[in-house]
Amino acid sequence: MNLLKTFTTGIVALGTFTGAALAQDGMNETMDLEALKAKCQELSSNQQLKPFSAIVTCREVSTEWREAEMDEPETIEISNAREIGASFRLKGFEVPYDGEVVAVEPTLAKCAVLEEYKLTISAVDIELSCEALQEVQSLAQLCSPAIEDRLSEDPNVLREEKTGRTFNSCVGLTSDTPTDDESGEPEETEEES
Repeated sequence: MNLLKTFTTGIVALGTFTGAALAQDGMNETMDLEALKAKCQELSSNQQLKPFSAIVTCREVSTEWREAEMDEPETIEISNAREIGASFRLKGFEVPYDGEVVAVEPTLAKCAVLEEYKLTISAVDIELSCEALQEVQSLAQLCSPAIEDRLSEDPNVLREEKTGRTFNSCVGLTSDTPTDDESGEPEETEEES
């Protein structure tokens, strides 16, 4: 079943400063990672500021196809073919090959039915010094170890939910109304509200 299992993974990392480096009025200014690296260097050169670090919030979202549980699997008839024919030759004369289609039973095959699941691990925080922030080249390389460590510490951080999409080998891909927000943004939980 490994051939039918696919993963797509997105890792998102958001950086903010802690300590005295917060923007005025409690509002954070949005910028890209390269600008954040430059701002970190600029702020760290200011001797009047207390020591600070960058907080990286990592998140992983993946999808996985799993075999659907079914009481009785669907089946499909796959046609088979049979032809019987002949050609004739007689002293320099010939009748070319001609065939007749003969009825034959179809093959009955079980349909593989898969359901797509969305797997989410949210809010895994990492603290980085400005020097370490400068070294960040890949969000996946930065966040994967932290996400794996967090998951091994607490498997309950992994949220699994059906997307409503199914694949039936006899029909193809079908989509129902998704069961969650597909924007990729974390959904608010009751605890966060």
